[in-house]
Amino acid sequence: MWAAKDGPGTGLEQALRLSRLDEGGAACVTISAGGRVLECDPAAARMLRMPAGSDLRDFDVRRFFRHPDQLTETIRAVQVTGLIENWDGDLVTFDGSPLRAVVNLVGDFDESRVLVAVRASLFNITEWSRVHERKLLAQRFETVGRLAGGIAHDFNNLLTVISGHAECLAMTATADPATTRSLTAIRESAARGAALTQRLLAFGRRQVLLPRSVDPRDLILTVEGDLRRTFGRRIAVGVDLDPTVRSVRVDPEQLERALGTIAAHSIDAMPRGGAITFRMRDLTVDAAWPQTHSFAVAEGHYVTIQTVCAGMTLDRDAEHRIFEPFHGRRGGSRDALGLAAVFGLIKQSGGYIWVDAEPAQTVFTILLAAEPVATTAPRILPLDPPAATVLVVDDDDDVRGLLVSVLKYEGYSVLAASSAEQGSRLSETNGIDVLVADVGLNGVRGDEFAVALLGTYPDMKLVCISGDSEPGTLRALAPDRAVFLEKPFSARQFSEQVGALLRQ
Repeated sequence: MWAAKDGPGTGLEQALRLSRLDEGGAACVTISAGGRVLECDPAAARMLRMPAGSDLRDFDVRRFFRHPDQLTETIRAVQVTGLIENWDGDLVTFDGSPLRAVVNLVGDFDESRVLVAVRASLFNITEWSRVHERKLLAQRFETVGRLAGGIAHDFNNLLTVISGHAECLAMTATADPATTRSLTAIRESAARGAALTQRLLAFGRRQVLLPRSVDPRDLILTVEGDLRRTFGRRIAVGVDLDPTVRSVRVDPEQLERALGTIAAHSIDAMPRGGAITFRMRDLTVDAAWPQTHSFAVAEGHYVTIQTVCAGMTLDRDAEHRIFEPFHGRRGGSRDALGLAAVFGLIKQSGGYIWVDAEPAQTVFTILLAAEPVATTAPRILPLDPPAATVLVVDDDDDVRGLLVSVLKYEGYSVLAASSAEQGSRLSETNGIDVLVADVGLNGVRGDEFAVALLGTYPDMKLVCISGDSEPGTLRALAPDRAVFLEKPFSARQFSEQVGALLRQ
């Protein structure tokens, strides 16, 4: 408990140098072997946030330890070694605020080698510690997010094959009740698996978003109304919205779901009741931001959305781990990926999210870049698909086989290739009306291959499929030329999308 956690030349040594500069050097306290304060200097009184004019002498120093037993262990260690350097102290101030300090301890002994006092030099590294922990947290989330996104991408391929073949069987199978029940169970399980992979993709920042410029006040009021109807008897729900707040560019359904998830998890943490208030303001981040905050935000204009949860208390560990997958899951009552998915969604949307734990209150803060409102008119599509030649390029044999089967069932002439190179050879000897290509082809991106093929077939339609975000190259094409289909999808969704493109 009392051993030094960093050696010379490490981040802790850097923190000590910053502490000496920022806090004006060390604060000095002398305590008795029993833990009573014998002497202290003004710097220690300021660091511990003592009331003006108060004297620390005769205070029980255990009052300032988050875990009072640590003092007993530390004094025993000084009795044995006589000196402890760079002890990482998890302390609290007089008003209960957290204090992280590096402490050097020197024992004073009498002639019989009995410890009579301990002289302590404290260096305040609270702010440095917060910055360091946020950096480590961001690195951990980045690593776990990449792993989750990669697993979800591959799992989506499996779910597409499972649900697609179940749907094909349902169209051709006999009316045997047992068979029908089994096929229904397979399709329902695949749908639940698809929802789970969507959460994984969200945490990995690889889900498909449909962003548009929206007034965030409308979303807040919708969530507030839902919470009031559902939890109004137990939780006080309110809003504090700036009427002049600017629009943001987000996927409105996903942001609404994210705010609801934050509120639901907060309510779970308030079994005795409390209050949730949604607060929204415009915010301009300038060069002065790093001087008042422990993490970086790009300069610009933002909308800040805060969920203030009065009655929700988080300890330090929970505050740092609250956005981790499966953290704090109790009996499976809530989706264990919920807050992790919220974190990924906000990051993928170009925003920032963090949580501040205060006494008897927790505040979730979201920053989203301000955007002008933009609207698009919906398109109405006819139904019956015309005959056409479709080239399917996918390096997953099972997915490719499913797509070919569905297209042939619909009456299309189908060509199949396992690589972009093989697809190019087929396109040289066959007219292509529609190209269906997976974005993640080996050796070349499927969307890039598709756009290159437009030089040969300028009237060709494109269907790009993937479990990741929509490729940017498709966004530059007119929506009547190219579409993106997110895995997993049903056989009906796929065939309807191909037919809709050909009818335009």
